[in-house]
Amino acid sequence: MTDYFKDKVAVVTGAASGIGLGLSEHLLKRGAKAVFMGDFNKENLDKEASRLNAEFPGKVHPLLTDVTKLEQVEELIKQAKMLGGHLDFVFNNAGMGMTLPTEQITFDIWKMLIDLNLWGVIYGTYSAIPIMREQGFGHIINTASIAGCVPIPYQAVYATTKSAVISMTESLQYELEVEGLQFSVFCPGNVITSIFGSMTPPPDAITVDEAVEYIFQELEKKSMIIIFPQNMREAESLYRENRAEFDKMIRGLAAERRENYRTKGTYY
Repeated sequence: MTDYFKDKVAVVTGAASGIGLGLSEHLLKRGAKAVFMGDFNKENLDKEASRLNAEFPGKVHPLLTDVTKLEQVEELIKQAKMLGGHLDFVFNNAGMGMTLPTEQITFDIWKMLIDLNLWGVIYGTYSAIPIMREQGFGHIINTASIAGCVPIPYQAVYATTKSAVISMTESLQYELEVEGLQFSVFCPGNVITSIFGSMTPPPDAITVDEAVEYIFQELEKKSMIIIFPQNMREAESLYRENRAEFDKMIRGLAAERRENYRTKGTYY
């Protein structure tokens, strides 16, 4: 562990649960000066911010934030900069999953998920960039998914949003690294969060703590693309290096999900 996060000011969206809450906690444990927690769920946000403030007094700053609203994202980022005089990290993490058969997908679902998973990240990224360019440093971290790296059946809408996030993040890294800015995007497989609702998480799911430990380890190395867990890194390598074998594996997954939807009404 390094001092990469010590005395830093960070913004985290989707901060009241799941990976976002894990990111907030780990930032504080690593000595962050201030963590601005943005989330649209007031009850969860108040509860988790109060809990963390008891352990890290004065360092937790909750702000009710709907990332589909530009003005709310701008306000979150502006408050972080005003408090610390600098903005070191922005974690554009708010989002939601979507695994459904095509016949259940409506245009309203397309719009909702693009607004949340893509526009929410765009708003956070492009609100932070001018501040970071002016100060000459800063690290923007966007949440994507393994579904943005490789094609996953029954996730066309979700994959569209996440692949766009990956492409944007990579493009900005090569454009703005000369000005001292750093961009990373993490691409999880299954992580045990509320994304699964009342269903038991899949057997390959890892805990939030495991996920965040790996994310922070890679951020300290300034890695641009962060894929986890190991089986997802293997799948991504297979996609790049042996497409015939990958296709065979993914067609098997498609068949399995097709049958699960037919018999159980869910994908696993």
